[in-house]
Amino acid sequence: MGGITIALDLMGGDNGPRVTVPAAKLALNIYRDLDLLLFGEEKKVLPFLKAEHLVHNDRVCFVNSPDSIVLGDSLHDVLRHRKHSSLWMAIEAVQKKQALGAVSAGNTAYLVAISSHLLGTVPGIHRSALVRFLPSFSGPGTVFMDLGANLEADAKMLYRFALMGNAASKLCGIPSPRIAVLNVGTESTKGPQTVRDAAKLINADSRLNYVGFAEGTDLFANKADVIVTDGFTGNVALKTAEGLYRVVESRFGGNGGIWSFLAKPLKNYFKGRLGLMQPDAFNGSCLLGLSGVVVKSHGAALSPAMANAIGHACFEVRENMPAVIADSLISI
Repeated sequence: MGGITIALDLMGGDNGPRVTVPAAKLALNIYRDLDLLLFGEEKKVLPFLKAEHLVHNDRVCFVNSPDSIVLGDSLHDVLRHRKHSSLWMAIEAVQKKQALGAVSAGNTAYLVAISSHLLGTVPGIHRSALVRFLPSFSGPGTVFMDLGANLEADAKMLYRFALMGNAASKLCGIPSPRIAVLNVGTESTKGPQTVRDAAKLINADSRLNYVGFAEGTDLFANKADVIVTDGFTGNVALKTAEGLYRVVESRFGGNGGIWSFLAKPLKNYFKGRLGLMQPDAFNGSCLLGLSGVVVKSHGAALSPAMANAIGHACFEVRENMPAVIADSLISI
């Protein structure tokens, strides 16, 4: 193993190793500089590793994690008593520099708590933020944050999100990212005081290209390169968009019935356009603000989507994302 080593939690997500092990094999085929450090319960994982021919692979190292986190465990119990779980051990591998990044489809609250506890945050940040890249029909896409790491956020936290999002967007090749704050309207007098105060802080920073408030209808409209909000609002907005995509996809992808007949002339066109918005193609939310690279995969992700999340981790490692984020916060 001598490439980019990523630690992968095999037990996370709705389907555990049934999805994560094939995803590991797929990622190894796609990213030729990738090595994997796999963590999971040996009895449950080994049959899948054998099926994918990953038991004797020079680019793979498997480590047994005999414990497991049970949904409903308190954060206190997880931090004190689940140190031999696959999620804990994958993050710990980054802390110990055995891996350059970690990927998990496990519970968001546990992932954030363990990552913050073991890795800490970069100077200037007290709480990390979950970030997702949203596609757009008419532009390069939008960095959207927070997606659930912080259910509440004050004005200063939203301002820091803007700084981090600005740095992340520049890594994607945008020299002067347009920054917006998600709100219930675009007028300066609308929205809660926290949101209006955040807008003032962002607008006052000459390093940031603030373009005003954004509404929910602007998320995929290329109005801004970075949109910031609190984790509760961001999570609801993202899952609503994903749910709508699934409904539209099923309608245009289905067979039979009057809808299928009426839609047939448009089906190929819309399927092609919808492919650009496929959530699985953009699976992987990074925890910006940590001192190490951690990527959260959607819990319901299938193997190709999980492989994309591993690819996100590789990108962050190559770009040294934690250092870039730290540099963006030096003067605050």
